[in-house]
Amino acid sequence: MDKPRPSKKRKVKDENRQFQEIWTEKYFFVWSHNKVVCLICKNFVAIEKEYNAKRHYETQHPTFTKFTGELRKQKMLSLKRELIGQQAMFTKPIQDSETATEVSYEISRMIAKRSRPFNDGDFVKECIGIAAKKMCPEAAKKFEKIQLYRMTIQRRIMYLSGNIAEQLNEKTKIIEFFSLALDESTDISSTAQLLIFIRGVTQDFELLEELLGMCSLKGQTRGVDILSVVLDEC
Repeated sequence: MDKPRPSKKRKVKDENRQFQEIWTEKYFFVWSHNKVVCLICKNFVAIEKEYNAKRHYETQHPTFTKFTGELRKQKMLSLKRELIGQQAMFTKPIQDSETATEVSYEISRMIAKRSRPFNDGDFVKECIGIAAKKMCPEAAKKFEKIQLYRMTIQRRIMYLSGNIAEQLNEKTKIIEFFSLALDESTDISSTAQLLIFIRGVTQDFELLEELLGMCSLKGQTRGVDILSVVLDEC
């Protein structure tokens, strides 16, 4: 008897992740400035998936389910006009704010990459302020908008970490074959840290090499202990 052939894994590109007009009626989301934007709170979802839009709508705005039929359409049109009006009035300030936020994320990424303490952001902002006042005083106020407080840096790094984990999770869904590489080291507290790397290849022969995770080895570091940690993490 022939064995059933394994089903072909669905590729991310086959999922047709594009904004759908029906999301506006169902979840109050629109496509604006290359982002899927919520008409209610003006936030956007990172990935263009209906699941993300639906989850945001159901968790953040459950009271809007009371709008149905013609009342829902009128509410949607009202929120659309409000969004267009805000964008027309505050285009430049929004661009400056988005640029300041982008810079904040980039500096946060550099702080995390170099394992620097979060409060280094205050020092970096002070340096930026001095340079701006000396070199371009007319634009010094723009640099003041860059948020580099300790708690802000912490939130930025946590968001970046979660985003990377989500991207890696999506990529692993399209890998056909993979292998793991392990590296064990000791941190400053003398605790053994196990690094797990993944290397895979997709159906299109695209190579993927990423750090899958890091976990502490509290007890012994025998082969069986490492295997147990890998199985738990993967």
